[in-house]
Amino acid sequence: MNTVAPRAITFDDFVPGALLGERTELVSDALAGPWQRIFGTRPEDGAAGGAEAASLAVVLMMRAYLAVVAPRPPGNVHARQAFSLQAPPRRGEAVRSVVTCLDKELRRGRRYVELQVQGSGDGGRPLYSARLSLIWAA
Repeated sequence: MNTVAPRAITFDDFVPGALLGERTELVSDALAGPWQRIFGTRPEDGAAGGAEAASLAVVLMMRAYLAVVAPRPPGNVHARQAFSLQAPPRRGEAVRSVVTCLDKELRRGRRYVELQVQGSGDGGRPLYSARLSLIWAA
């Protein structure tokens, strides 16, 4: 069987203001489990605390970006990131992450893309907002 790989997203494909897509993911024990190596399993060690929840929010944001903006050409550079946490995600909560193109521009011969990822939890409660600045390879 001959299959053709999907074409990588190029700089020209980005449209400022356009919704790129979304991803919903459950904050499960399986998702949180690897963080227990850092934060422990007991609340007094930091398990299920603010730092763990903030880390999980960043993981959810990055997983949404990687799933929605794909396939990516090799050689992109994640140049900068700003992240704002409004509320920590809760175990068992379905987190909806929406990825939008904010802007794109050519600077000094490089293709810069600005993306926003906004996460919301149950009932649409705001969880996080992130801005990713990328140097796009193609």
